[in-house]
Amino acid sequence: MPFNFTEAEPPVSISKRVYEIRAFLLFLVSVLMLAALPLRAGTKIVHRWVLTDQPMPQLQKILVIGVLENYLIRQELEDEMERLLAKSGVQGIRSHMVLPPRNELMEGELKERIKENDFDGVLVIRPKAMRKETKEVVTSLGARFYMPPAAYYNFWPYWNMAWGQAYPTSSSVKEYTYVSTEFNLYNTKDEKLLWSGETESAYSKNFGKLAREYARALVTQLKKDKVIGTK
Repeated sequence: MPFNFTEAEPPVSISKRVYEIRAFLLFLVSVLMLAALPLRAGTKIVHRWVLTDQPMPQLQKILVIGVLENYLIRQELEDEMERLLAKSGVQGIRSHMVLPPRNELMEGELKERIKENDFDGVLVIRPKAMRKETKEVVTSLGARFYMPPAAYYNFWPYWNMAWGQAYPTSSSVKEYTYVSTEFNLYNTKDEKLLWSGETESAYSKNFGKLAREYARALVTQLKKDKVIGTK
């Protein structure tokens, strides 16, 4: 009875296997490096100042005033500040619920309202500037593998080496809008500044998301600076 033997495949050279692995690793590292590029956060605090030459007063009740022409953004921001401050044991009071419209509010009336409601502090949030920035955005990645020479004296070893490289195949230019906003927290007892700074936010038409990101950044920093939550 005849025996059928399958033809054995020639062994893969060690150099070829090594270069194939190297090619894959180079491609993987390139992709991971692109993935690890830092993304711009929605809101970040770029400058801040904290009172240090005297004890920080206990702030249990803070009036939050968003100086914003857009009433919807103002309401979203103040609502979110109230919610997050409550988690730190501080009562945040939304100005749009207790103060009249800006064009009807006089300085004397504001002082009287603050006195009547026994606020410990007033946090004023006011947009300062807006800037636009353009960036090149890679829309896809391509991987190209080519075979470098394994030895200069023979053509065939050339095909036993592999080399990989990842590169962008297309890109587009995208415009981003950033809003600079300042915040100032005052002690109502002596009207002195307790906490101040400036933030930068990536503008979004999703006002709810924008307000949540901004409020989260402020309250997180308030706690880090031990302005609140120090019981």
